Amino acid sequence: MSIVITGATGLMGSLFLEALTREQPKAEVHCLVRPDSDRSIINSLALKLYYSVGDSSTPQNWESLLSEKTLNTIIHLAQLRHVPVILDSLKKAQQWPRLIIIGTTGVYSQYNQYSQDYEQAESTLQTYRGSYCLLRPTMIYGSHRDKNLHKLIKFCDRYGFFPVFGSGNCLLQPVHADDLAKALLSVLLNPNIKGSYDLSGGTVVTFRELLALVEKLLEKPVRPLYVPYNLGLGAATFAEKILGARSPVRREQILRLQEDKAYSHEAAQRDFGYEPRSLEIGLAQEIEILRAEGII
Repeated sequence: MSIVITGATGLMGSLFLEALTREQPKAEVHCLVRPDSDRSIINSLALKLYYSVGDSSTPQNWESLLSEKTLNTIIHLAQLRHVPVILDSLKKAQQWPRLIIIGTTGVYSQYNQYSQDYEQAESTLQTYRGSYCLLRPTMIYGSHRDKNLHKLIKFCDRYGFFPVFGSGNCLLQPVHADDLAKALLSVLLNPNIKGSYDLSGGTVVTFRELLALVEKLLEKPVRPLYVPYNLGLGAATFAEKILGARSPVRREQILRLQEDKAYSHEAAQRDFGYEPRSLEIGLAQEIEILRAEGII
């Protein structure tokens, strides 16, 4: 099996390769990595790893890769927005490998600044001549390398409170990174899995319930600090104008916190046995990691 993977050194890529090592040690994997990527995370794995330096958003990198290899499978874990570039390069090379792609349930958001790009990428993917499987995770958590919950946990541990913009009754269903890695491996090993699947976590909670769960697992008080929605939105808008990217809270974050982000994973459970862990178990495991790393 000739596999090319993007995002190999990221959180999802490294966990997937660890899972692949356990299932198929000595498998050959070609990694498309950026020049500044830290490969040490995956270099120690018992896999035959080969590297091509480049960026998945650049047509020339794909054209060079496709001129050297006939691919069986592409696992694209980098930006979903790069999909049109990949498909155009494959068409020029007249290669139709199986595509396994990580997308996002952010495609459903009316506030996500990239949702239109995600919609376009998904629409383009539907025209692909070969076989593909698109996996859409919800908010990913599970370690100090996630972009979401570890920051919330760290803030709660340090300050004992967390701001809640609006009622805090929006629904969340975070998914553990290890569960996504297992899902990726299941899809890779089953070529009959095709189409699109939403991958959510094992528990649906409100934002207030999430904070209560963090309080329980940290074993210290975490008080919600309620901020009126309009006040928070106005303050975030002003801060972005003044501070730009350095703003601690973005307008989009507050808008998206008013949306429900809970999605059924029944189709994935039915078709390839997807069984995500509960949020309490996953958060307890993450907090244990953060403590071991000295982050909290």
